[in-house]
Amino acid sequence: MPGDHIKIYWPIGLTREMPGRTNRSDLFDQALNDYARMVMGPNVEVTIGWMKRTTGMMSSLYLGMINDTQIVSDILDAERDGYAAATVGGHWDPALAAAREAARIPVVGPGEAAMLLAGTLGRRFAFLTVMEGYVPIIENNIRSYGLEPRAIGRRPVRKFGMTYENIVRCLEGKDDAFLVEFTKTARECIADGADVIIAGGQLFGPIFQKHGFLTIPDTGVPVIEVSACGLKLAQTLAELQRSVGLRKSEHVNAPFRTPPRDVVDAMRRKFNIV
Repeated sequence: MPGDHIKIYWPIGLTREMPGRTNRSDLFDQALNDYARMVMGPNVEVTIGWMKRTTGMMSSLYLGMINDTQIVSDILDAERDGYAAATVGGHWDPALAAAREAARIPVVGPGEAAMLLAGTLGRRFAFLTVMEGYVPIIENNIRSYGLEPRAIGRRPVRKFGMTYENIVRCLEGKDDAFLVEFTKTARECIADGADVIIAGGQLFGPIFQKHGFLTIPDTGVPVIEVSACGLKLAQTLAELQRSVGLRKSEHVNAPFRTPPRDVVDAMRRKFNIV
């Protein structure tokens, strides 16, 4: 029932070492755990799932697909261990459809959750991301989710000038170059019609809270942080499943109809996806 203790699994999609990105994974791990506790409150336990192995190149269709199989496997393990819901880590919603199909617990995409929320806050959103390779993936997600009318018409997804150096420095409070780069690109989107900005990056929440960065300065345009949206929607769906029995469709034509679990388990063993 609502108010009962809930466990939510948050697979980050990277190993704790964050190879090729930064050597400050300790900083991110602590900051994300603190942020999750702040967002979710005392009755929700969030486990940040660092992967045992990763390709590290999630913008590649093939290497991303390999990574996705591990994400789904980790979510299935979390379901077995009593977690009530999961939110996939990446803001481009990796493995979302496959995880929703395979798992019986609710599985949320933080990018999709943020886009749906954006429609309640304004008329048109723009989505900022950290790599050019994610741009076409997120653009395709917008179309797949049926949300093109809610996004700006010209370049609704744009890369901004994030580096792991400037995000670490910003999180440490040494400078705000990360926020300056984010604001610059956000203003360009606002000039093209955006009145809501979605921040595509699962590491951004702690920075925004540390610096009180809630809107684009002097515009009134809110900034939506995707991880908080994913976590809160996962909590809501878990509570609705517990309280009123609301679950995904199992109709024969439903896109996320659950495959036989014995077959899933057998294939995971056969292909060593465990």
